[in-house]
Amino acid sequence: MAAPSSPKRPQYDPQVLLNSQPVIITVIDPTSYKVQFENQTALTKFGDISAQTCYEKIVGGASPCAFCKMKEAVETGQITSSEVSLPNDEYLLVQWSKAETTDGRVHIIETITNITDTKRQHKQTELLNEKLEELNQELVFRNQQLQERSVRDGLTGLYNHSYFQESLTRMVAQAMRSGNPLSLLFLDLDDFKKINDAYGHSTGDQFLREMGWLLENQHSSGRVRFPGRTSDIPARYGGEEFAIILPDTPLEGAVILADLIRQRVTTLTLLPELAKLVPSNVSLSCSIGVACFPTHASTSEQLIGAADQAVYAAKAAGKNCVLVYDSGTKVSTALSSKERR
Repeated sequence: MAAPSSPKRPQYDPQVLLNSQPVIITVIDPTSYKVQFENQTALTKFGDISAQTCYEKIVGGASPCAFCKMKEAVETGQITSSEVSLPNDEYLLVQWSKAETTDGRVHIIETITNITDTKRQHKQTELLNEKLEELNQELVFRNQQLQERSVRDGLTGLYNHSYFQESLTRMVAQAMRSGNPLSLLFLDLDDFKKINDAYGHSTGDQFLREMGWLLENQHSSGRVRFPGRTSDIPARYGGEEFAIILPDTPLEGAVILADLIRQRVTTLTLLPELAKLVPSNVSLSCSIGVACFPTHASTSEQLIGAADQAVYAAKAAGKNCVLVYDSGTKVSTALSSKERR
């Protein structure tokens, strides 16, 4: 029994196939640049340009186009292409491929595809991506601002109590691992209630803002500010109380810094912002307690307790002074206004 014959494949006229294509197709002699064939789309676009040079009739130039890669297609046998931007803001994709005739001559098939819509969509996508990137950056910035505000005191701009507690716990653990000292200053404004009672809470708030300006260490200014380092963490502990964490700082360095701060507090009333609010005979001072890890404490809670006891002792010792916590006698005087006299 004879095997069934395979179905006969349909036959097509090559020109019919080329004429059915929506893209412009021309066959060009690469030696003369003359057009040998146009499909129906090319005829509709350019008219009959047979035996005429492609660069004259298609582009309107006097010489081969700068973007033309016809010779490269002949030499390599590979498909070459160029994207062409037109003055009317349209874009064309021109492609060349090598084709041999039945008598052995080499011709080039040139196709021209209008890619204007694709390019415009691509540009719109790029613009949308750029806008999205800008929005993402803005969102990151806003989140950073929110994060920063969440750890800052609204009045003074210093770190708030919660951030101070978290930072001290973290830094004590770091100091324990590294073996480096960590000092803590507690600062309390002397007789601050009298300023509030005599001149009002708005004036008191301005005093606290200036304390924030004095202790802030992250920004530069034309005025002399906090004498510490950017790694130090100044915070508003509560009311008129402030705390400063001093990583990698031994007791001696902490005492020197504390007294520099104490001296600068006494000059705050000379600032124009405060001088216009209170009489010239109004003075401002502070008492500062100093404690150091691991000399005075082995935990963050103990370090806070030691610095707190030291500042209360400084108050009791006459105010406007710096005292260091002493585990034996509870506190010992480090520097006071009387000693400097």
